[in-house]
Amino acid sequence: MQEHIDNDFQKALKLKEHIKYQFKYCPYCGEKDSFIFNDIKIFKCSKCKRTYFVNPASAVGVIIETPIGIVFVERGIEPKKGYIDMPGGFCEPYERVEDTAVREVLEETNIKIDNIHFLISGSNEYIYEGIMYVTSDLFFYSKLDYVPDVKADDDAVNVIFIKRGDIDMKNIAFESAKEALRYYIKNY
Repeated sequence: MQEHIDNDFQKALKLKEHIKYQFKYCPYCGEKDSFIFNDIKIFKCSKCKRTYFVNPASAVGVIIETPIGIVFVERGIEPKKGYIDMPGGFCEPYERVEDTAVREVLEETNIKIDNIHFLISGSNEYIYEGIMYVTSDLFFYSKLDYVPDVKADDDAVNVIFIKRGDIDMKNIAFESAKEALRYYIKNY
């Protein structure tokens, strides 16, 4: 597992979208091209000696299983516009991840869930407006014994139900979501 992470990390460092290529000026002293990146998460200014950390952003995804299939949303924005994904999104500052899951599901699908369970975690690269953000993704699941009324909103343009056996993984937006879905289908 660690080897897989190390290989992915080395590939990410070569992408022009990687954060190390985005910083031109120290945010503390303003010196141009003074940042030295340690290839993990730390920038250090060679002039003022200040340190800037780049840590993963927290995001959630929720697998909602209903009698007619698993709930998916069609993404209406980049990255991966037009792909399908489970409802979810980024945590707000100081928000518990469980609250993020409930909020994002409601915002994107109009489904009110109150019974969620932690499933698995993963990591992902989220390229937005030319900058790659590394995310720490937390996945949850909820099983409903009814078919909810749905309405796409926020950054979802469509809500669809897909039976387990009909999920085409190449249509799923993000690798961490594919891993979570595979894990869920195998174990639940």
